[in-house]
Amino acid sequence: MYAEVLAFEAALSVRFDWVLHVGDFGVWPDPTRIDGATRRHEGAGDFPTWFAEHRAVPRPTVFIKGNHEDFVWLDAQPSAEVLPGLHYLRNGQVQELRSGDEVLRVGGIGGCYGPSDFERPSASLQGYAKRHYTRDEIVGLAARGQLDVVLTHDAPAGVPFEQHRRGPGYTSEAAGLDELLARTQPRICFFGHHHTRLDSKVAEVPCVGVNKAPHPGCLIAVEIKSGERSWRVLAEWPTRKHDSEHQAR
Repeated sequence: MYAEVLAFEAALSVRFDWVLHVGDFGVWPDPTRIDGATRRHEGAGDFPTWFAEHRAVPRPTVFIKGNHEDFVWLDAQPSAEVLPGLHYLRNGQVQELRSGDEVLRVGGIGGCYGPSDFERPSASLQGYAKRHYTRDEIVGLAARGQLDVVLTHDAPAGVPFEQHRRGPGYTSEAAGLDELLARTQPRICFFGHHHTRLDSKVAEVPCVGVNKAPHPGCLIAVEIKSGERSWRVLAEWPTRKHDSEHQAR
């Protein structure tokens, strides 16, 4: 991913203050623990090597969990900074991003919607069930006050997809995420999981779907300044014509 980030910077002649990641970062310190879906796709990736070397990431990064990570390992970490510069934003938590005098509040709800787990206490989820978010995590985040950015892995309920593995015209049913946006009214919400680049709006909040790397729309450079409601997209990367990959794992 970071090769793409650095290439994007070079194309724009800028240096990004922060990288925000919407889940399925590939956190598998022990590659023998990867789940079946990860094994069928890219495998464990570079994270085991980076972790073994305690390597610093090239740009400060905040990530939420996807539905394919080592959730047990993540929850056991004593610090949010799992590698130098790489910060894990737990569900229901907020991180302040600072750059000079600018401060942005970012909240996160990682994982995907699981109807059987949604109403359960988050602390009761074990093993692979940790891939789901819960209502208490959403309530906790909503109680944390004003947010500038919300990161979710799943698409908030109400986001429509022209093409989807569940059929054309599928609309996200990820309960609670729409309520979170209605209550917190962030300036923008970013989500992933569905592997397609799209723009939508839920509860009057712009929702930006991010594609899977390295496909077009996997990186979006956005300028957001503290104290302002407005924001703007600087560019997207890669710049090839959109070749959508619509299937969510």
